[in-house]
Amino acid sequence: MAVRLDRNTTDWLAQQRWFAAKTRRIAEAVVEDRIPLEGAALCVVRVALDDGASDRYVVALGRDATGADAFDDAPFCRGLLRLMASGGEVRGERGALRGHRSRAFPTSLAANDVRRLRGEQSNTSVIFDDAVIVKHFRRLTVGENPELEITRFLTEHTTFRNTPRLAGALEYVDAGGATATLAVAQELVADGRDGWQWLLERLAAGDGVLDALGRLGRRTGELHLALATPTRDPAFGTEPIGRDDVATWTAAVERQVEAARAAVAGRHLPDVPAGVAAALSELLGAAKMRHHGDFHLGQTLCLREGDDFMLIDFEGEPLRSLAERRRRHTPLRDVAGMLRSFAYAAATSLPSGRGGGWESDARGAFVDGYRAAARGAPFTAASADAFARAVAALELEKAAYEIVYEANNRPDWVEIPVRGFVSATASLARLAGAA
Repeated sequence: MAVRLDRNTTDWLAQQRWFAAKTRRIAEAVVEDRIPLEGAALCVVRVALDDGASDRYVVALGRDATGADAFDDAPFCRGLLRLMASGGEVRGERGALRGHRSRAFPTSLAANDVRRLRGEQSNTSVIFDDAVIVKHFRRLTVGENPELEITRFLTEHTTFRNTPRLAGALEYVDAGGATATLAVAQELVADGRDGWQWLLERLAAGDGVLDALGRLGRRTGELHLALATPTRDPAFGTEPIGRDDVATWTAAVERQVEAARAAVAGRHLPDVPAGVAAALSELLGAAKMRHHGDFHLGQTLCLREGDDFMLIDFEGEPLRSLAERRRRHTPLRDVAGMLRSFAYAAATSLPSGRGGGWESDARGAFVDGYRAAARGAPFTAASADAFARAVAALELEKAAYEIVYEANNRPDWVEIPVRGFVSATASLARLAGAA
């Protein structure tokens, strides 16, 4: 018989950053499976919403099983890590939790020090001995998470070393045999600083760090070159962009714009110029491939005050389906994502009179670095003008996505992507007119 979460735990769940439906009401939260571990329980919870939709979430209940989050409990976290290290399995009431260890798992890890990361995150991360970080995905989706796929590919099949190596993973197997990635473990970059916080501090100090942003552009180009590595793995490798791709991507931009309009109903958003399809057509014949998928400053770690960067968090945009996040696309979406991140940085840390000038310089430095690294690569546009037009269309899509995300998660921030949407439509119209 299904067990419902108590009201206190349900209310707690609705308030978590990783809960993806904050604009809707939880109608019911039912425990579909319960896996005992170290005196606590990892629960798979089906959350039904008032609009009829539902999602599965991982809720780790503490020893008293009344709302305490077991990810605050060191023995519970160590139990999950041991399961990964041993490649073992723990049976639940209906399914099972399985561990997988990679060759990069540190053999000497004692896990004496266990520390949960705080702050706003879509997932829950725990650090062990300042050597390994384990990221737990709280929204459970059938299939292999891109974070696991891409970090494994980069670790085992490329020489790219500006992303942390994969150490292991946990997967949940339901009663029907369907699997879902529950956690990944990676090397901890002990001296890495959050790229977003680092940039805000440098801007506050009057330093635009343009040279460093050029290096970030080069690392991004090198990442894309690594992900384009020829392979027999059917999930990777490149394919040529065709007219059907352009039509599909254009329709996706249009749907995302309509979703943005619905998310800010009552607010006026400008009409989208007719040049989206033409801008994306600049990429015909170039390569589509796997890419980061949710690239922004918060997905980077700054090393030595911008001397270098590590690129992290490959699970893709959290509002998109797993199938969408795994699908090949132009990697210029990552370029558009980072350019939008510069807009966020300017809006949150610089006076309006200075923000536009720095943002323009930052965009130029990043794009120059990227194009230098990716020169001659099969996935980039043929000319600088074609590159700019394609990226403008992708920035429009990204700003529209951000409007929906902020409306659902951080409504106080929604004005930033709204301004970005207005700017992107104007840029696209201007660039289309110059074509």
